[in-house]
Amino acid sequence: GTPIRAVGDGVVQDVGWQSGYGKTIVLDHGRGYTTLYGHMSRFNKKLQVGSSVSKGQVIGYVGRTGLATGNHVHYEFRVNDQPRNPLTVALPGDPPLKGQQRARFQQKTQLLLAQLDLHQRTQLALNSTASGQ
Repeated sequence: GTPIRAVGDGVVQDVGWQSGYGKTIVLDHGRGYTTLYGHMSRFNKKLQVGSSVSKGQVIGYVGRTGLATGNHVHYEFRVNDQPRNPLTVALPGDPPLKGQQRARFQQKTQLLLAQLDLHQRTQLALNSTASGQ
């Protein structure tokens, strides 16, 4: 019954029963990337084919449907319908930010960098005071 979360934004390509995998959801992440989650005990009731999902969204729950002998989730990462190792596959980068998105990003990062710099200076001052310098 542990929640299963989508690894990335996508669209539900298939939700239902697949031979061997039991209750299964397939998410299409675009650019030829899909993920499959099998042996689920149940699905998120709001999901159907064509539903959009967000990274981290609960899509279902761990189970042992299909040919599973114990509770687990069968996870597949596919590129152009070919299974790939999710730990070693080369993933595409996100497109660069443009226009207002880039300006907002730069504004927020400048503020955060200034705060980090202030914190670092405070730590240095505390360290030099504590050491008697």
